[in-house]
Amino acid sequence: MNRQAAFFRPATLFLLAAAFAGLIWANYRFTSQHQGGNDFAVYWSSIRTVLFDNATPYGELASSRGQSLIYGISGSAGVHPTLLDIPFHIAGFLIPFSLIQDFPLARALWMVLLEIALILTVFICLRIFRWAPNPAVGAMIIFFSIFSIYGLWALILGNAIILAGLFITGALLALKENQDDLAGVMLALATFKFMSIGLLLVYILIWAAFQRRKRVFVPFIMTLVILVALSFFFFPNWFVPYFRAIYANLNFGGWLSPSVIFQGSLPYLGDKLGWLLSGAMAVVLVVEWWLSLKKEIHLMTWTAALTLAFTPFIGFPTFPQNFIILIFSLIMGLSVISKRWPSSSNLIIVGLLLFIFIGSWAIAVMMIDNNQVLYFSFPAFIIFLLYWIRWWAISHTREQPEPISSS
Repeated sequence: MNRQAAFFRPATLFLLAAAFAGLIWANYRFTSQHQGGNDFAVYWSSIRTVLFDNATPYGELASSRGQSLIYGISGSAGVHPTLLDIPFHIAGFLIPFSLIQDFPLARALWMVLLEIALILTVFICLRIFRWAPNPAVGAMIIFFSIFSIYGLWALILGNAIILAGLFITGALLALKENQDDLAGVMLALATFKFMSIGLLLVYILIWAAFQRRKRVFVPFIMTLVILVALSFFFFPNWFVPYFRAIYANLNFGGWLSPSVIFQGSLPYLGDKLGWLLSGAMAVVLVVEWWLSLKKEIHLMTWTAALTLAFTPFIGFPTFPQNFIILIFSLIMGLSVISKRWPSSSNLIIVGLLLFIFIGSWAIAVMMIDNNQVLYFSFPAFIIFLLYWIRWWAISHTREQPEPISSS
């Protein structure tokens, strides 16, 4: 046994190192031959503006460099301002990548980080729901998370929403396993990409307060205070320019919300109908929050999954590329299906994954207004799936041999 361990451990480390090197090589070939990485280009150029020019990452110099890198021009009318949309207390983690002068190499390494984060997110979700699918199904879930239109889109752009998803699911797992201190730290690290995960972040904190899980709040506040204090120490007065940058990005347009989409089809009534839909969805979500605040963790995780799916319909401006965060909600639905219909669950799960995968790619390739259809289709499907499994997931949790969550 000792000889086997002495052989397998170095062999495993060698294989992991080879896989990691191969991933870097493959990504570098891709980034060297294909333009893109717009989101990462903004991160990279903005932080380099701080490091090498001692200028704000939320100002005109950073904007012009981002525009030049992405569009080849800067300062022209109609060009997106490409201002950094991450608060500086989190943006500081981008410094190692911004120190790399070769943009394709920096982008390749960033993509490796996002790919690893996405795979870790899948494993965290499986652990949250106490689900161990067979290897084929598990591999298909990982494949879907990376190569679905939502996953691949976010990866190619270098969207930090993947890291936000890792932190927020990590916080949910920590809460599930009563590691409240760790949950507080994870929630503090997730305080960016508020348009996509802000509602879930608020809900988790409210639920923790109602549950009197005080140990969540001290690490959360301390971590946030330390990060913000360090950010002000290294670059004072970033707070106001950050909000100006957010306003400038939003003011440029191009974002999607129900009111914006409906207004494009119905110029007179569309905006009102969109806000009516957002208001109705907000009321439903508040009711679901209220029903879960004094309940146990299994209902909270279902409500958390629902919150992520409801967020686009509430009216926050966003893009479909951010919907990779819904992998948490999707895995919850699939995990309940696997326990509800064990004899045929693999067939159902594979069918659903193929349906979403092929359908979303078909929309992206074939439809003219693909962004708008992609905006509604995936969250709407997740909402339907979650309500379909709601009663069984909540009412029969204790009766399952492998419960979704501990009571």
